[in-house]
This record gives sequence, C-alpha cells and structure tokens, in this order.
Amino acid sequence: MKTCLTVHDLSCHGASSLSVVLPLLNAAHLDVSFLPSALLSTQSDGFDNLYMKPLDEECVNITKRWKEYGLDFDCFYSGWLASDGQMEFVLRLRKEFLRPEAVILTDPVMGDDGKLYQGLESAHVAMMRQLVAGSDYITPNLTEALLLLDAGPMKTEYSKSEAEEIAMSLHRMSGADAVVTSIPLKGGVMVNAASDGSQTRFFPFEREKASYPGCGDMFASLFLSCIMHGEPFFVSVMKATCITSHAIKRTLAEGRQRREGVSVYHALKAMFSQEFVV
Repeated sequence: MKTCLTVHDLSCHGASSLSVVLPLLNAAHLDVSFLPSALLSTQSDGFDNLYMKPLDEECVNITKRWKEYGLDFDCFYSGWLASDGQMEFVLRLRKEFLRPEAVILTDPVMGDDGKLYQGLESAHVAMMRQLVAGSDYITPNLTEALLLLDAGPMKTEYSKSEAEEIAMSLHRMSGADAVVTSIPLKGGVMVNAASDGSQTRFFPFEREKASYPGCGDMFASLFLSCIMHGEPFFVSVMKATCITSHAIKRTLAEGRQRREGVSVYHALKAMFSQEFVV
C-alpha cells in the first residue's frame, strides 16, 4: 500500500479540506497520515464568526516524533495553509519525509471568485509560487492560477486559446503538470484545462446552478488517487472531473444546503461503480 502525507486544515463542520480528503484517499487504498494546519469551527464559506486556531506548534511537535519513528512517504499533498510560516514548514517536510521518487501534489488554495480569501495578502501568493515550483502536479482553480501568474483580473469567459495559455504558462512557471479547474469558456462551457507542457487538453462538465465548498478538495484528492494507482496524467484528470461533476449533481439533487459542502458519499459511491472505477 502506498503511503501519503497530507497537510490541510480541519473544519469541524461542513464538507471541506480533511473531511473530504481523508475518506477519498483511504477509499483509494492509500495509507494516509495527516497534519491539520489549522482547526476551524466550520468550513469558511457560508458561516460567519468562525473560530480558527493555527496548529503550527502542534504540527512541529508531531513531526519531531515522526522523525524518531523513521517515517517516510510515497506522496505529499498540501492544501490550505494558514501562514507563510506554514508554507516554510511544508518545504521542510518535503525534504525530510519523502522517499526519493515521491509524488508531490500542491493544491494552492488561496482564493475564489477572482479574489484572495479573507486574511491573505500578496506575500502569501509569492510564497505559494515556491511551493508549486517544487511540485509534480498542481491543481489551482482559475482565481488561483491567475494569482500565481499575476495575470490580472478574472474575466467572465475565456477563449480556448486563452485557457490553453493559462495552463501552459503555469507549467512553464512551475515545471509541474498543471490542472486549472473551472474555466468558463465562450459558449457557456465549463472546463478543467490540463497541461503537461507538450499539450493542453480540456475536460468539460456541466455548469450547475449551485457551487459547493469542498469541490476543489474532492477533485484534487480523486486526481491524486488515480495518479498513485498508475493512471496517466490526462486519464486521471478525466476521471476526477467525471466523479466530481457527478457528486455535485447528486448533492444538488438531494437539496443539500450550499454551506454544508459537497457530499463525499456520492464521490465514494462513484469511485467503485463500473462507470467510474478509480
């Protein structure tokens, strides 16, 4: 069984981050260890007056014990990080705990809808560029891709050539195979754009009438699950796109409140169906 170390925040209510990541990676038969970058009362989208406690000291002490045990990992997956200090900590973890051929996936969680998340500043983006540059794969949404590229404000729709240039530019900047999620193309089509440096492919999905928190975490976790089972890059993007889109549709159909986040159950069920086997 492949081993995976993942660093994300832990929301005590609402489908997001570790509450999405852990069940999907475990269902994909990965042996997962995790570090909670911060503890939140709820996921942050749709709830006011959040309680949030960064867990920097706790994570440092945990990894000191891990060092004594001689732990190492086949892959490393990081998501939302609360501070520049946590990003520096992640860079140290990559050096100390990964096997020589380990896979590194960075989901550069920084913003959505064209703006940074509350509490983050431009220095956070600059530090995130260091993390993506040391990665094998990156999975930013469109807002995060534009922030990483310093590419100006987000538009309401893009041509195929513009979307291709965003994905290819991310690959050139980071050296990583890049997937830019949720790009609105002209004509009303939503796509995930994936570039391995030699080509860019588009993976369309239906635009739903609701947007649920946790979908980015779901996509990245499903994508990593495929990669760690030996699936090619573009096949992994295709499967993650299909399952995430399916889960969103089913979550919407059952009338789940948006702030509760995307239902992980539907993704788990789809993972083992004949149509979507991961």
